[in-house]
Amino acid sequence: MNWDDTIIDASATDTGMRRRNNQDSHATVRAANVETWRRRGHLFMVADGMGAHAAGELASKMACDLIPHSYMKAKAGAPGEAIAKAFREVSSQIHVRAAANRDFDGMGTTCTSLLLLPEGALVAHVGDSRAYRIRDGRIDQLSFDHSLVWELVRRNHLTREQANVSIPKNVITRSLGPAEVDVDLEGPLAVREGDVYLLCSDGLSGPVEDPELGAFAAHFHPRDASRYLLHLANLRGGLDNITVVIVRIGPWVDPESGEIDQRDAPAAKGRDANGAPRSWKDRLLARLTAPKAPQTLTAEEEHRYRSCECPIGDKLLDDLGRLVEGTRETAIAQAWSVDWPRLAEHRRKLHEAQDAGQRRLVLREIGEMASMLGQAGRFHRKQVAT
Repeated sequence: MNWDDTIIDASATDTGMRRRNNQDSHATVRAANVETWRRRGHLFMVADGMGAHAAGELASKMACDLIPHSYMKAKAGAPGEAIAKAFREVSSQIHVRAAANRDFDGMGTTCTSLLLLPEGALVAHVGDSRAYRIRDGRIDQLSFDHSLVWELVRRNHLTREQANVSIPKNVITRSLGPAEVDVDLEGPLAVREGDVYLLCSDGLSGPVEDPELGAFAAHFHPRDASRYLLHLANLRGGLDNITVVIVRIGPWVDPESGEIDQRDAPAAKGRDANGAPRSWKDRLLARLTAPKAPQTLTAEEEHRYRSCECPIGDKLLDDLGRLVEGTRETAIAQAWSVDWPRLAEHRRKLHEAQDAGQRRLVLREIGEMASMLGQAGRFHRKQVAT
């Protein structure tokens, strides 16, 4: 990757439909200058806390506050060494904090981070929050779930089908919180323009299938895709906190108009990530210190723990269409507070797109309807609870 490359990111988080507080956290830290970029790149992170009272919320916040700070300030060590060290240090700090307060007993958090570096993409993770890459119509899971289900399958004790039926999915085997922790590193992996990376807590990856994650992330701007996916999870019950971070490499070109979204215009040659002019010294330093391109890994060498195609297919559209239509009928029956004329307009556009065979537009209208109904459902549930 280069300092001038366009990188578009967006995030969304929600308590979900059942929880009272949000124990998820996320962080985005862009390199402030070319020198920091060369050494540490850009960092994106998701953490899912656990523990009674406010313990999980505190643990995930500590991870997303302290790990980026520790990593970016590290003077020595390659990026992989520095991020793993930052993970271990924060795990130890969480452990000390929990030991000092009985209310924080069992406090911990998952943590998954993506580093975009001159050498490529590097994933560091502990727990079952996930990192995905969407490329060429496929979604690849780049992180291993540190969960009882995945560990039993890896050790050949059970098949994946047996484990999914007999083992609780929310039992994790590794987290930040113990005095010592092993940190998994994946990469650096070669990056291509058009790649999309998605980080999320299990509040999203649980109710939303991989092909659905890939279809939305691949075909919509990160701002819209993150919003659609969050509310899709809520329409399917929202049983847990939901957090998603989506990172797209390269400019966003609207498929209908063919125009580049100027809000995401690339840092032009000779300008920094904030659009400010870069000095000739910065430009020269970027050229002289650019690392050699890494050897591209083959599919076998990359750890793609799961992989599947993610087209906008008939089954996906039918399943999602039934979901939003069923939720709309529930909203009518229970008198949810919905902007009904606006929802009707999206429904009309959906049917027009179906008649014209424009699958992406169908998916977009499903996403808009899911967003409206998801927000209305949360508001209605809160009103009933009070």
